[in-house]
Amino acid sequence: MPRPKGSPNKLTSIIKDKLGDILSEAIDSLDIKEMNKAERLKLIQIGIQYVIPRLKQVEEITDEMPTNFQIEIIDRLDKYKDRDLDKAITD
Repeated sequence: MPRPKGSPNKLTSIIKDKLGDILSEAIDSLDIKEMNKAERLKLIQIGIQYVIPRLKQVEEITDEMPTNFQIEIIDRLDKYKDRDLDKAITD
């Protein structure tokens, strides 16, 4: 008969508790001063995975911007009629 939905798995919690006790004893028994550099680095490499969260891959999203553009400099507006200026803006 399956356990009811949402109820904790007793076996899993027992195993987690036992493993926690074993790991705690193992860590307490380590003498870091007796380790060589390679062993210390390996210990750091393994332990850091549980202390610092891993970074997720981030996809860079860039908007496509036009690379070509044209600038027209107008010295005096009185040379142009309103319809010419309106046409230049809409083009």
